[in-house]
This record gives sequence, structure tokens and C-alpha cells, in this order.
Amino acid sequence: MANQKHICFITQSFPRRDSLIVHRQGKSLVESGFKVSYVLCDGKPDEVRYGIEMKSIDISFGGLLYKAISTVPQLKSRYERWIKTRRLKNFLRSYDADIFQINDFEHLSLGCYLKRQGKKVVYDLREYFPVYYARRRKWLVARRISQYVLEKRFSRASRSFDAVFSCMPEMHDYIKNRVHSSYFEDVANFPVVNKDFFLSYDEYASREKVISYFGSIYKISCQEVILDALERLPGVKYLLAGVFYDKRYQAQVMSKPAWNQVEFINGFAREDLPGIINRSIMGNVVKDFNQTETPQGSYSIIKIFETMEAAIPVILAKVPLYEALVDKYHCGMCVDPHSADDFEKAISYLLNNTKEAYKMGQNGRMAVLQEFSWESQYVRYLAIIEKVLQ
Repeated sequence: MANQKHICFITQSFPRRDSLIVHRQGKSLVESGFKVSYVLCDGKPDEVRYGIEMKSIDISFGGLLYKAISTVPQLKSRYERWIKTRRLKNFLRSYDADIFQINDFEHLSLGCYLKRQGKKVVYDLREYFPVYYARRRKWLVARRISQYVLEKRFSRASRSFDAVFSCMPEMHDYIKNRVHSSYFEDVANFPVVNKDFFLSYDEYASREKVISYFGSIYKISCQEVILDALERLPGVKYLLAGVFYDKRYQAQVMSKPAWNQVEFINGFAREDLPGIINRSIMGNVVKDFNQTETPQGSYSIIKIFETMEAAIPVILAKVPLYEALVDKYHCGMCVDPHSADDFEKAISYLLNNTKEAYKMGQNGRMAVLQEFSWESQYVRYLAIIEKVLQ
């Protein structure tokens, strides 16, 4: 197609199967008639997947300097990021697209570079990184200085971008006050809904007593707490699917007495996700948000809405955003992430009130169909893309 517009996604940290870039934005743009490419730093062969041209730059490292700093993890990591960004610049000099979308906070300077080359650039803000990085600082003064500096950097860079998207509608006002691009829009990472799915009460009631958790397994997901609760509920199984990123935390969780109630799936493909959720009667999506940049909770956690879409009740952290969600839609229960008693009471209530639990699941699915689906977000995303192209 002679007039086919080309959208290019750029990343050095997100994978080829990324839920938002590939399975939401990329595939939807392909279906809308755009040419879509995805430039990564994973060192894998080029390929076409879902109609998206995936290209990877060279990420091999070597030389005396690299060998010298390899024993210092922080220096090694920074050096690798710097080299990847430089190689991306070299690659993109001769790579043409109508719009480039950057997705990494580390690529603000790359986005500004592309703008200086006369390119149209949009930025997709996946997490609010100024707060994310600031929280890593040990001292309060260092946190405040770090956040101030990074917010200034973000604010300056956004002036040159043609649009900024945010995955965090709950932070709309705060982020908008720091964005100075022509367009700012919330585009949440909500699920692509299977409208043909239906879960009957008989099917739900006949399922085994299984609680599911899927996704990255960090300390903030409080797995040890729910296992303490399950020790008091010996007839309940826990389907834990994902990857532990901290071996010490993994050892701590696996040492719990209730680990013998766990079916652990060490990593899974997105195609396997429906089979995981649809084995369970409730989903655990709890996090300790006091250890994140959004202590009030966040709508950027897609597993919440994927669980709701599967028509099973959700167990959420007791934070303002999710308490309001549960109050409005009656789709689950909220617990203190560090209270085994809270977990036990919520699980027991849902087990002993099957009809109400089923109704909660149906309410959650209806909420996703009406308000929390990718279809509703893509309309806004596409509108801004078309404005930028014009």
C-alpha cells in the first residue's frame, strides 16, 4: 500500500511478546491498516509476528573497558544501557517511519534525538518512573532530590514529543501537570475481551477449590502471607504461575508448610493464561503498594482485569483505589497484604458463599466489558495517532 503509514515501537527492556506493545497497540494498528515495526535489543533474529516486523540490534559486548567494569553490577548495567542506546541511534538514523514510539524512561534522550532529526515521536509512560527510581534511594532527602531531578528531565523532554500516553489513569491530574506535549491521553493496558466467553453457575460451582496467581513473583506480591493463610485451609490449592526474580525470596516462599498445596508453573506463555485462570474459583492479585510508586493502587496492573474478565472474584490489596472498585462493582474482596487473617477470612467467605462469589465474578466481567476493555482504550490511542500523523 503506497500510502500505508508506518508506526515503529522502540524498546530495550520490553519483550517480543509484551502485552501492551504487541498484543494491544501493535496488533490493533495492524488490523487498522498500519505498517508496524518493533525495534528491540534482545539479540534475537528478525521475524514477522502478528503482522509486526520485529528487528533487533546487535547487543554483543566486549573490549577492555567492559571487562574492567563487569565485576561491578551497577556500572556494567549502566554501560550496557548506554551502548544499547547508542546502537539504537545508529540504527534509527537510516530507519524511516511516520511515528516512532518510545517506551522506556531511559530513552527520553533518544526521543529528543529523533525529534531533532525531524521525526514524529510519541512516548508511552508505562510506570511513573521519577517516583519509581526515587523510591530506591535510602534517605528521604535523596528521594526528594532524585524525584525532582527526574521530573524536570521528563517535563523538559515531553515538550518536544508529539504526544504522551499514560497507562495510569489514576494519576491523570498529577502526570498531566508535568507533561507539555501537544497531546496527553490515558491509554490503560486493559485486556482484549473474549466476548464469546461464558461461565455458568454450574460450571463455576463444580470447579476445584483453586486460587490462581499469575505473573512476576516479587516480594511485594506477599506470597508468604497467603501461604500462611492456606496452612489453615488444607483443602484449598494454590496455582502459582510465574517467575521468581529473587532466589532468596523463592526459597523463603517454598519453605512454607503450605507449599505442598501449591502447583507451581515456572513461567508460561500468554497463550496458556486462559487455561490457568479458568481452573480457579478466585484470583489473587494482591500487592503491597506501599513499596511502589502508587501507594493508593494502580489500574496499570492488567492481571486484575484479566481475572475479572474470566468471571471469577478477585482478592485485592486494601488500598483506596481498589476499595472503591469493589464498592462500585461488588467484584471481589480487599485484604491487608500482610495479614494472613485477612486472606483466610476472604478466602473462607468466598468458599462458603458460592452463589455470591459467582455473582462477584459476573459483576467483574460485566465491568470489564463496559469500562475496562482494550477496545475502549484503543479508540483514544488511535485518535491521537491520527492527529499526530496529520
